[in-house]
Amino acid sequence: MPKQEPSASLFSLEPAIDRRPLKVTPNTSLIETITIMGKARSSCILPSLNLLLDTAFLTEARGSGVLVIQDAQIFGVFTDADALQVIASGRNLAEMKVAELMRQPVFTLSQSDTVDIFTALSLLRQHQIRHLPIIDAGGQLLGMVTLESIRQALQLDELLRSRQLAEVISTPIVQTSVTTSVLGIAQLMVEHQVNSVVLTAGGTKADIEPVGLVMDRDIIQLQALQVNLSQTQAQTIMQTPLLNCEPTESILAAYWKMQQRRVQQFIVSDECGKILGIVTPTNFLKTLDVALMRRSVEQLQRSIEQFENKKTELLQSSDANIKLEVQQTPAELMEQLQCNRLLTAMALRIRKSLNWDEILNTTVAEVRQFLQTERVIIYRFNLDLSGTVVVESVASGWQPALNSTIQDTCFGKNYAQSYKEGRTLVAEDIYTAGFTQCHIDILALYNIRASLIVPILQKEHLWGLLCAYHCSEPRYWRQFEVDLLQQLATHVAIAIQQSELYQQVQSELTERRRAEEQLLVSLKEKEILLKEVHHRVKNNLQTISSLLRLQSDYIKDEKALASFKDSQNRIRSMALIHEKLYQSKDLFRIDFAEYIRELATNLLRSYSARAQTVTLKIDAQDIWLNIDTAIPCGLIINELVLNSLKHAFRPKNKKPQISIAIHSINSGKFRLTISDNGVGLPKDIDFKDTESLGLQLVCTFTEQLEGTIDLDNSQGTQFIIEFAELQ
Repeated sequence: MPKQEPSASLFSLEPAIDRRPLKVTPNTSLIETITIMGKARSSCILPSLNLLLDTAFLTEARGSGVLVIQDAQIFGVFTDADALQVIASGRNLAEMKVAELMRQPVFTLSQSDTVDIFTALSLLRQHQIRHLPIIDAGGQLLGMVTLESIRQALQLDELLRSRQLAEVISTPIVQTSVTTSVLGIAQLMVEHQVNSVVLTAGGTKADIEPVGLVMDRDIIQLQALQVNLSQTQAQTIMQTPLLNCEPTESILAAYWKMQQRRVQQFIVSDECGKILGIVTPTNFLKTLDVALMRRSVEQLQRSIEQFENKKTELLQSSDANIKLEVQQTPAELMEQLQCNRLLTAMALRIRKSLNWDEILNTTVAEVRQFLQTERVIIYRFNLDLSGTVVVESVASGWQPALNSTIQDTCFGKNYAQSYKEGRTLVAEDIYTAGFTQCHIDILALYNIRASLIVPILQKEHLWGLLCAYHCSEPRYWRQFEVDLLQQLATHVAIAIQQSELYQQVQSELTERRRAEEQLLVSLKEKEILLKEVHHRVKNNLQTISSLLRLQSDYIKDEKALASFKDSQNRIRSMALIHEKLYQSKDLFRIDFAEYIRELATNLLRSYSARAQTVTLKIDAQDIWLNIDTAIPCGLIINELVLNSLKHAFRPKNKKPQISIAIHSINSGKFRLTISDNGVGLPKDIDFKDTESLGLQLVCTFTEQLEGTIDLDNSQGTQFIIEFAELQ
């Protein structure tokens, strides 16, 4: 819709005239005529073009009728209803001329100062036609007026918002199966004089749920493509899914849904699912009282004129006082002060709080109060340029828009890029701002009459919009109000970015805590499992030790019995490590000092007959070893202590003593010293090359520890082993 000048009348016929109607000569064949109609409307059914609904709607209307003209004279009109009738007859369209089926006489309307848009509407309704040629005073064709072009030019949003769909439902309803041929559908349309048929999964009963809809234009389009209609099922061209509305819904709200779904008709059903009728965007022009529509437009026209008069007076007053601009009035100074306070408060809130909802809700409430307007919202975009009202402050008595999701089919092509570039939209009256009809319908649905919109940008990304709306009447937005909203939008963008970063950090922390909790649970489960493993290993080793003890009861040979006993002690030393690990809070390390004491005590008890006078001295403080290091180290202690108990002491030893010491030395190494004050090893024995199993095991375990072993035989026997903990 072209932009109207402020003084333009809403009753003007000019915006409703289509200056490019389709034309053919009387000798044009029907098949060529139908092809021309099909080509005119073909762009409407190409989703890839993503046309605005307004554009598709008017293009569809242009393709619904052709003027038959010869020598600049209008001979007749050929419409889609005429095309459908001849298609349903099955006649050869290539052999027929359009003059044979064109409608005559042709009703026309001469454009003049006394003719307005309601004159054209009354003629269309009076003669029950859809196409009205407009001619000038000399009888020359100027263009065509249709119900669709009137709908785009006539501003009736206030009226449509208060009227229910039940008032504009078209009947009768014709239903048939999806398997019916397209030719059969055409014949049904002609028989019942309808332009649409509802398709069901099976049968024609009223209570069967509809699955699709076929319009007359769909059939004409197929015929233009020369498709065999008798062999094509209706389900191949049906429109689905269907938009279904309740009869109590307002006409304007239903049209808004239609625009969001990009459909040009919808079904009205009752609570039981029974279809009551089909509604198109022009139904109300055929049913609502013309006088009622005229009064609605008159009221809107008066409000526009009153606003223009007030604005003129305001501008004249400003011109008269232009010399006093430097000396601002107290009222202006107070307004500027309030602006500064609002911006300062917003900045402080951002610094003090990370609560996104609290900051933005307080902001829109304060802005609405300061601007003395009815609605202020923050609108957030989705990736497809649909969006949701995420924050709103609205005066009592006006319909809330909070959480409403809006798909404005006009937005992407008309406004998005401009907002990304930082454009501010100032509209004093939506009906004189040059908006498309679908955009006006959305604004009117929420009673919006004037709007001030600034983008919320995060670098190159269009996050959303900060919108101030006046609902009761048009409004003149002053420059300082525009500046205020622009600065607030910058603060809002900072608040949103700060909050989103905070939320991202919180989300990451929550995810990390969740992972840590899962890890702790997993570790706890593994700890229980590992304890059970150590417990079972210890039990199994004790079982082996017990079996060795039982077997030793049947052995009479002293050497064999000693070997059994030595093996039993080795197994006990390993079992003791697993027992310590099972009982410890740390499943990977044991308190080696405590282990040495218990191991040595068990060995003394095992050889109590020989060790009753032996003194045990242990020097070990705060030494913790892992299991891989503790087991060979424990077996070394086991072998050397047993060796001392069995061979070191003679009866003449008055104070036999065995010493075990382990200390941490530099570079993370340990020094283990095992000594006795006994007779010492014979000088001719090389402990690293001997047949003694015990000493062989000591050397083997030292190698396993990747350590070194030395012998001091000067005073008794002293073995010194240095090693590092195995990793």
